[in-house]
Amino acid sequence: MSMIEQDLSSRIRQRSRQSGLFIAITLVITIAVALFAFIWAYVRLDPLFRDFVPRAPVVTPTTATRSATLLASPTPIPSTASTPTPSRPPATPTAAAWKATHRVAGNEAVNLRAGPGTNFDVVRVLDPGTPLQFLGETQQAGGATWLHLALQDGTQGWIRSIDLESLNP
Repeated sequence: MSMIEQDLSSRIRQRSRQSGLFIAITLVITIAVALFAFIWAYVRLDPLFRDFVPRAPVVTPTTATRSATLLASPTPIPSTASTPTPSRPPATPTAAAWKATHRVAGNEAVNLRAGPGTNFDVVRVLDPGTPLQFLGETQQAGGATWLHLALQDGTQGWIRSIDLESLNP
């Protein structure tokens, strides 16, 4: 009987090792599939939710930002040397003609972007109710309609139409 018990014990240990190996492989595959699914969903959904999460504006100016600043401001950009700043900025002709046509809708801040799409840099984060002037240009990007807008201080950018509310005169 001792021989039969040893043989049976040996087979049970072998089956136990095989079952443990099968469980380990199954767990590794399950974790890999769950991780892949999470990454896939994140990559697919990030462009849809990116504008709902306020992002800090990029600190380093790009060439487009510098040229837009040069075009928008009638005064020269100061050099690195310290110069006295006037107590009141000079009035620009565009400031007198500025009239709000839209405002940021909802209860969440939205990103004013350098171009029509979530792949463009954030120029500024705007609070709900911020007044904006429509500049007459729209573009389709990423399944959304983007409007070219200006703030009262002359800053220009793009916001999705679904994040805006039209103001009736």
